[in-house]
Formats: sequence, structure tokens, C-alpha cells
Amino acid sequence: MGYATRDDVELAEQCTLLDDQADDETHLSQVASRDPRKLHPRRQRLRISSPRFLRRICHFVMLIFVFLFFRYIILPNISIYEQKRHVPLADWSANTSLDIKDYIQAQQETALIIPRDFCRNKTFLIIAVCTGLNNFVERQTIRETWGNTTEFNYPAFAKLHAHLKGPYQPPMEKRLQFYADYLKGEGENLTATVRIIFIVGRQSYESHLGNETLVRLHSEAELYNDIIQEDFIDTYNNLTLKSVMALKHISKSCLKTCAYFLKCDDDTFVNVPNLLHFLLGGTVPLYNDTLDYHDRGSMVVMSQRNRLNATSNVMIGHQFCNVVPVSDVSSKWYIPYYMYQDEVYPKYLSGAGYLMSIDVVERLFEASLNTSLIYLEDIYITGLCANRANIKRKHQPLFSFTSSPHLCAFKGSITQHQVKEASMVEAYRFVTNYTKICPPPGRYLNHMRLRNRSNC
Repeated sequence: MGYATRDDVELAEQCTLLDDQADDETHLSQVASRDPRKLHPRRQRLRISSPRFLRRICHFVMLIFVFLFFRYIILPNISIYEQKRHVPLADWSANTSLDIKDYIQAQQETALIIPRDFCRNKTFLIIAVCTGLNNFVERQTIRETWGNTTEFNYPAFAKLHAHLKGPYQPPMEKRLQFYADYLKGEGENLTATVRIIFIVGRQSYESHLGNETLVRLHSEAELYNDIIQEDFIDTYNNLTLKSVMALKHISKSCLKTCAYFLKCDDDTFVNVPNLLHFLLGGTVPLYNDTLDYHDRGSMVVMSQRNRLNATSNVMIGHQFCNVVPVSDVSSKWYIPYYMYQDEVYPKYLSGAGYLMSIDVVERLFEASLNTSLIYLEDIYITGLCANRANIKRKHQPLFSFTSSPHLCAFKGSITQHQVKEASMVEAYRFVTNYTKICPPPGRYLNHMRLRNRSNC
């Protein structure tokens, strides 16, 4: 037996180390094939731990951001909306009845003042002006301006637009014949019977003897014979009651003697000659200051489709669509949730002035008796009640719900709203000054000024 040298021992140790290293590599390769994450675990931890830490920080920051956004942006808005939509309305608390029959006795005579011989004679157009009890100046201003329908009648139409004679449609012969009983004269001397009435309520303390307002109102009614006073408190929030009372009196007294009914406010200027021309099937000429009211269809005043052909089922005004209930309690149009639950109002016509044939008056009044009340009268009557009565509303751009700063707009439109007494006098003097010439639209770029009414 020989002895191993030192070199032989070192060589054997090196071989053993190489075999052990090969075995380790084989083991690691087998492990890696089964689970790659176990290969070089220390390196793996170093490679993964840093991004995971960052991701956790990002997630934490995002959670904080979402929490703060919800806490200070979303939640307050939701809370404010819910709170405002549930704030009680003055005069109409959550416990107050919204059944219109509790306030309107359909079969009883409830008027405190009514004009003598009301609707005894044939009347082509009756205009009911909703006015405040104490608005004596406003009523007198109307009587002395556009409400003076003896002077401001159909013959004024040709004088208003004399310089534009031709580019608009004249009255329709068939309508002149159909409404012959309501008309007098012919041609430019043709006149229509028009009557103005004012609808008011009462004060809560009106029964007190010596009430100055009551004395003045009775004197006014006796002198002008154009006041209807009803037995309800005269406030802004009772405008629906006021308008339904007007429907009641017209439907009960005027169905057989009247053809058309217009409701408006006492700050509305009504161009009576233009309205009469429209009712007789004509169209109103375009002016530069009224072009902005029109869309591409309505501006073509020579088109037959822009003439009024119907004699019944007529309901016309400035139509609003997709209007959302106001939740701001400081707004005069705020509506509480308990009074109206839907998210959008139905289509409706502006209360500044809306027109209807006499048959529609009766249908709206009957529908109101079964329609839950809301205090916004135009939405209630021309929206909710019209829907219940299945009455279609039609937009007419010349029924403006605002007031134009241009006096020529008064000459070329049917209604202008939010007109104070001094402005109403000024507008009437301008319109009836037939020497005043208002220019038509220019030839170019008119399409850029036309309204887009696709939402209706």
C-alpha cells in the first residue's frame, strides 16, 4: 500500500469541491425549474421589496386622496342638495295639502269681485293679466299702453310694418271667414274684439273695516270693470292658485263666446296687433333685433308651416325643455322635494305669456283638479296639467320670456317680459310711432345668430 502525497490530497479536495459545486448548481436548476422565485432568494428580495414598498405608498396616497375628495367635495354637495331640496317652502310646508280641490271650488262661485256682464259678448281674444293686489300702477300702465285695445288693435299692424310690406304672410282667408263673428270691418280697417282682465287675490286682513287697499280696489273695479278678485291670499307662492282661478272663470263663463285666451304677467308687454295677425294665420316680419329669437325653421316667415292653421288644441308660447328643479333655497324658483320628486320638469311654456284656444282652457282646468299642486304656475299648468290633458305645446320664438334692450324688438315680437312701468310706456310710444323704421336682418352671417332648439 502506498502513501498519498500532499499533492494528491490537494487534488482530491479540489475534485470534491467541484463535485459539491456541480451538485449545488444541479439542485438550484431543479428548484428554479419548479419555482423561479427561489433562485437567488437574496437578490430576489432586493429586486422586489423596493417596488412593493413604493406601491404601498402610492396606494396609501390614493386612498387618502379618494377619502378627502369624497369627504370635502362629493359628500358636502350631496348633503347640501339633499338638505336644500328638503327645506320647507314658505306658505307650502310639507304638511300643507297639495290637492288643488282644497283651494278651488270648481262648482261654486267664489269670486269676491267679478266684472259686470263678464263674457256675455263675443270676444276673439281675452287676456288675463296675473297682477299683485297692490300693483295699482302696473295695471293702470297696461290700460294706458298696450291694453288700450281700442287704439292698439289690428289696424296698427300694417302701420307698424309699413316699410316691410311684402316679406311676410298675410291673414288666411279661411280664418277670416271662420272667425267672422269676432271681427269687424275688413282689410286694413279690420278690428278684433279683445278684452283685458286682471286677476288678483286678497290680503289676509282684508276683512278689516276701512282697509285702504280694499277700498281702492273696489273703486278701480267699479271704474274699469276689468278686475277679478278671488278668495285666496295674494302672494308670489300662490301664483298657481291665481292662474287656476283664471282658468276656472274663463272655462265657466267664456267657452261659448271667446276664441282664444292669453295669460301673462303685469310686467309683460303684449304687441296686440302682432298677436292678432298671428291668430288670423299671418306671420310677423323679421327684424334685425328679433332674428336672435329664431331658429332655422321659424326665421322663414314666408313658409306655410309657420302660419297658425289650427282652431283647437292650440297651446303656444316660449317652450322650455330639460329644466332641472332648482335646489338653491335662496332662489325664487326653489322647489322642495316633497312638492316635486322628479329630476327634470316636463316641457312647459314660460309664464310670461302663453296662448291657447278656448277648448284647451277647459281641459287644463279639469286636469288641474286631479294634478298635485306645485307653486310654479307655468310648470304646473303648461307642463303637468298639459301632460295630463294630453295637450301638445308648441314653441313660438316671438313669445320672449325676457326684455330686449332694443325697442325694435318690441315692434317685431309678440311678448316682452320683465318690463317696468317706465320702460313699458317708452316701448309703447316707440311702437306706436309709425315713423320709426326698424331695419330687417342683414344678408350675411344670419345663420350664426339663430338659436339651436334641438333639445326640444
